Amino acid sequence: MWETKIPPWLYSRIFVSWKRVNREVEVLEKVFKKFGAKRLIELGCGVGRQGYLMYKKGFEILLTDVADWRFGVARNLPFRKYDVLRGGDIGVFDGGYALGLMIIFTYRDMVKALKNVKKLIVEGGPFVFDYNFTTYNEPREVNVKVRGRNYRALLKRETVEPIVGGVLYKYRIEVVDDEGNIVGVEDTAYPVYNKEVIMSAIRESGWKIETIIWAKWDPIKYLYTLSKHEADSAFIVLKNLVE
Repeated sequence: MWETKIPPWLYSRIFVSWKRVNREVEVLEKVFKKFGAKRLIELGCGVGRQGYLMYKKGFEILLTDVADWRFGVARNLPFRKYDVLRGGDIGVFDGGYALGLMIIFTYRDMVKALKNVKKLIVEGGPFVFDYNFTTYNEPREVNVKVRGRNYRALLKRETVEPIVGGVLYKYRIEVVDDEGNIVGVEDTAYPVYNKEVIMSAIRESGWKIETIIWAKWDPIKYLYTLSKHEADSAFIVLKNLVE
């Protein structure tokens, strides 16, 4: 299971730039406007930047995650603690989305999560998640300046091991300040499945695939570029049909 010990104020600058978030929100906005979905739930909101921009675009947003990790302006938005693997009653919404969340799950947990999400969305409503069918290929070094100080995120270790239907990706990132002190570590692993496995999980969970919006992942700029053809990543739009 993925986890990080990089503080939110640093994590947001290194991994969740506003440029990246804007690109993702452009996709979400088009999907939910097409469905006429106004009241949305975000699963695994993290620092909350996507939710904040969706709110600024006029959507009603409930941010959720297993812990409150919101940072900055996102702290002004409604939030509820919610574990998508455990499920529970948190309301029913016009639509929902999860970015950077499904990638961390094993196959069985992904099916469980999608089944729980299905209970949160109205009949005929959409749910959007992104998936990288290859590893993120973390950059060797990322430099950012926060509060007048310089920080470097350094990829210290990276391994890829074959598993059924994909690979297990393990890595360690250390964030050091301008005095060489380690101020954050991300030492973790998660499975990366091929397209056929993800499609199987979607079918097993009872969702219908509405459309697939293909994208290419840029590990240097750390953001998606939309593609007209099948690519290494995708925004998968599901539709909740009652069985």
